Amino acid sequence: MKNNYSFNSFSIVVPIFNEQAIFLDSASKIYKMASNTNLKFEIIFSENGSTDDTKKIVSKFIQNKKECSLISLKKPDYGEALKQGFKKAKNEVVVSFDIDYYSEEFLNTALCLDKKFSAVLASKRLKESDDDRSIFRRFISKCFVLILKIIFRTKLSDTHGMKAIKQESLTRHLPKTISNQWMFDSELLLRIEGDGSLIKEVPIEVKEIRPSVYSVSSDIPKTILLIIRLRFKLLNEKFKN
Repeated sequence: MKNNYSFNSFSIVVPIFNEQAIFLDSASKIYKMASNTNLKFEIIFSENGSTDDTKKIVSKFIQNKKECSLISLKKPDYGEALKQGFKKAKNEVVVSFDIDYYSEEFLNTALCLDKKFSAVLASKRLKESDDDRSIFRRFISKCFVLILKIIFRTKLSDTHGMKAIKQESLTRHLPKTISNQWMFDSELLLRIEGDGSLIKEVPIEVKEIRPSVYSVSSDIPKTILLIIRLRFKLLNEKFKN
């Protein structure tokens, strides 16, 4: 084990959609920080529904990098892109980065995760965090977390963004996770938390590289429907047990 890491191997999953403007710079930095660990790693770029040259650029980038791979989905769906990447990931711990939101400090924190935790989450809503996003996006995040706390009684302060999950937890909970879009990773964390597993939250500095390529406001109605569907799904599972 190197640098007191808790794992010998890790996977990084990066959903990508219309990222031709920033992909090469960000992907190179992510690849370098992964290489700096001197551990066995893989990086899975999960392209979903891009209409620009993203797929072509990614294919060229990974051509001579045995640690990197590309999966491609026909429709834009952030959650499904994450899910398929998680399914493909084979290493001991799986880290979720966005192409415009990643951190070497978080990666090292994840790789040093204490065995009592099943996952670690970079929370934008901790008081120690520095969230540089727009007021509107911060407001939407605050409302979303409040809804999750009311409906699901979660203790988590955030469910989106960078996270790392042990493979054993993914194996147990991923097949049961039904949500897509912005609810996928929230449901996955809620399921991990719901079985009594511990999730560590750490502060993070958020600096937007560019405006989001996804329309947050247009996804609000979809997200509300996904929350309702998930609430009934979890209640049904509870009654069956």
